[in-house]
Amino acid sequence: MNDLLTKLMRLKAPLKVAATAGVLALFGVVYYFLFYTDLAADIASATQGQAQLKQEKESYEKRKKEYVAYREELKKLQEEQRELLKALPKKAEIPTFISNIQEQADLSGLETINIKIENEVPEELYIKIPVGMEVRGSYHGMTKFFKNVSEMRRIVNIENLVITVEGKPEDLGPPKLRARFIAATFRYVEKGGS
Repeated sequence: MNDLLTKLMRLKAPLKVAATAGVLALFGVVYYFLFYTDLAADIASATQGQAQLKQEKESYEKRKKEYVAYREELKKLQEEQRELLKALPKKAEIPTFISNIQEQADLSGLETINIKIENEVPEELYIKIPVGMEVRGSYHGMTKFFKNVSEMRRIVNIENLVITVEGKPEDLGPPKLRARFIAATFRYVEKGGS
């Protein structure tokens, strides 16, 4: 090795530069084939894997957004269904309905004379539950009662309304009215059920 260094030291400057360049080129070629090609392949593979992972992440993010949107829509639909079932319940709940109607009559200052539950009438998507009623009171009490019934959460139709005046025209004070009607409510019936 000393002989080689001694020979190299005796060479002229251009040959020294050429020999140094040759040694460096040899190291470069060895480095390229032994290390760089493997590293380049690893880098290319990692870059490709990173691109694939990024694409998967974007796909998961998109599916996550769709899932969250679907869940929110489902939650909203379930809430709407709960609200609709308050207006059109699956069960008749007649005692609660009559209690609510009676409460509205009392709040309006009306006297309930008669309440009669009639036979249910099946329709295509619902069952009609007619409740015959007769109440007595002032004109303002009647209007307040009908207004309050119209604002109930449950669907209620007032049908076959007949209002008559009680007493004689010569009686003192505001006339008392008597109203006979059917307060029809409904319940939802699922296809194939009752």
